[in-house]
Amino acid sequence: MESIFVINRFESDCNVKELYDDVYAQELYCTNVLDIPDEKIYGTEMIDKGLLEIILSDVDQHEIYEDWYINLSRMST
Repeated sequence: MESIFVINRFESDCNVKELYDDVYAQELYCTNVLDIPDEKIYGTEMIDKGLLEIILSDVDQHEIYEDWYINLSRMST
């Protein structure tokens, strides 16, 4: 299952400008701050007005009940 999330709220110490320029920084934010397993991240992109789009792939049905997925769902617009 593929899922797309758009994040508009970032941790206070996050340098959002750095995320605009660096896909690696976006993925680090996803794994380190949002606790998304690296193997689930298909891609990331900063889009309009400071929004981080996260595309996940290979999400199993049981994973939608895990903390990282529930928190990601809550944070998305």
